[in-house]
Amino acid sequence: MPFPSDVIELSSDSDDEPRPSLPPSSQQSFTPGQVVYISDSDDDLPAPGHPAFSQPLSLKAAGKRKRHSSSRSSSPSVAPEAYRAESSDEDEESPRKVARKASGAERFGSNTGKGKAPRKPRKTEEEKAAAKAQKQQDAADKKAQKAAEKADKAAQTAREKAAKKEYLAANKLVIDKKTTLAKMEIVFPPALRHSALLPAFLTHIAQYNMAVSVAPENIVRGYDVFYWNRTMAAEYDPVAREWQPLPGAPRVDELPTYLVYMGADQLARCIKDEDGVKNVVRAVRAAGGGPKTQVFLMVEGLKLYFKRKTGIRYTKSEIQRALAALQIAENTHILYVDTVEDAVACLYDLSADLGIKPHKLIQRSHLPFCSDIQQPTGTTLADTWVKMLGQVHRMTEHGARGIAAPRAFPTANALFEAYRTAPDARARDGLVMHCKISHRADGAAKERPVGAALAQVVGTVMYGTDPLQLAYKAAKSGEREEE
Repeated sequence: MPFPSDVIELSSDSDDEPRPSLPPSSQQSFTPGQVVYISDSDDDLPAPGHPAFSQPLSLKAAGKRKRHSSSRSSSPSVAPEAYRAESSDEDEESPRKVARKASGAERFGSNTGKGKAPRKPRKTEEEKAAAKAQKQQDAADKKAQKAAEKADKAAQTAREKAAKKEYLAANKLVIDKKTTLAKMEIVFPPALRHSALLPAFLTHIAQYNMAVSVAPENIVRGYDVFYWNRTMAAEYDPVAREWQPLPGAPRVDELPTYLVYMGADQLARCIKDEDGVKNVVRAVRAAGGGPKTQVFLMVEGLKLYFKRKTGIRYTKSEIQRALAALQIAENTHILYVDTVEDAVACLYDLSADLGIKPHKLIQRSHLPFCSDIQQPTGTTLADTWVKMLGQVHRMTEHGARGIAAPRAFPTANALFEAYRTAPDARARDGLVMHCKISHRADGAAKERPVGAALAQVVGTVMYGTDPLQLAYKAAKSGEREEE
């Protein structure tokens, strides 16, 4: 059995000197490994055999001996950890407090305890019902908010779809001028309200839903003047090159185009001199849209007027000279009609041309050299070659077939080889000039050559090397340099 590791240090005092026994109050048990110094003090060890000899030293006495011995002894082997803490007599005598789990009342406090949280009172039935109703109201409000957000999102999506649909409809390419008559309105002069021209025109355009009205008064006093209005649902943006739908209701614009309608006798009265008929056109422009206003002059019965034997104030040459001066000086277009049906056809064609004009300008702004951008695919190689030639501006189907004839240039390779071997630019411009065209654009049989102007356009499109040269208008022969 091992001995305890207690260390007892004996002082250097004489062993013969008797030592008194320790008082009972100073007796204290000590733990193994504890260092106890025995030195000269008031409490002497008991003699061997004494009952108190076997009792352990009290910690208090050991502490006193430690303090006394530390002041006299200089031994370095003293361990200070053995006496790190000293307890009072009250701590030694009182039992150690056992930690116990606090009850619920102690943890949360009571209603009357100072510094403790009060207990929540129980809710009454009315309060529970009110809380439940509030919860249901909050849920209903949240549901209504979600429904409103969903409705707003659906409305926004519908608006975006409608805007996209309007945009696509506004930018749809229009190639049939008859479809544009639904947005056109022609205004008749008041003097023709009861004439045969108005009901005949209404019958002619009944299937196109074109609007027809009668002006309350003449634009120029003493003369019958037609003009046109267009309903605009979109406005063209020249920078973006597209139509932008107009917000709100469509807008009605008066076009800067007027037509003066007069008979041969009235025309004869106007041309007392060369400025007589010019003053009529200038008065129309002054009352209309300004100097850039386009004016047409429709003369009825001039052919019959020239056949008269009597009642002619001016000769045919004088009238023709006055009309030619009017065309050159005032840039006026002259239309000749002999019957009411001819006048109706001219008014219809002019209305359709005015309706398709903005769409033609847009088409040429994107592809200025192309007359029709919706060409079908050819069924054969020869048909494909004809359709390729038909893409040239001002080239008709009969003109393309004349160039692609077996005795002319039946293949694209034959035409390109001819352009490549041409001696100079002038020869290339006139390469297809003598190809025969069998019919006119309206289908009437009339054989004629392609001509120098159209041949030059074909040469520019097919073999031109200048990317900035315009392909829809033939350049003057003097502007082309010899290579």
